[in-house]
Amino acid sequence: MFGLSLGKLLVLVAIIAVVWYGFKHVARTEEVRQREARRKAPAAGPKRVEAEDMTKCGVCGAYVAAHGAAHCGRSDCPW
Repeated sequence: MFGLSLGKLLVLVAIIAVVWYGFKHVARTEEVRQREARRKAPAAGPKRVEAEDMTKCGVCGAYVAAHGAAHCGRSDCPW
């Protein structure tokens, strides 16, 4: 019923080869698209982080932001 002949084996090998090379072609096409997208995208420089002034807490000695410091939860917190 499920006899294995030379013709069937050749067709099976051909189908496997078509699927294999099809996947390789799709992967190569996607890689080229990504490379082109990177080339066309503007070069993003490193993000600049602004420095913030810190103030030493007179109670616990921890450094907190000079502007916008929030209450830490201690009863003697100056902020």
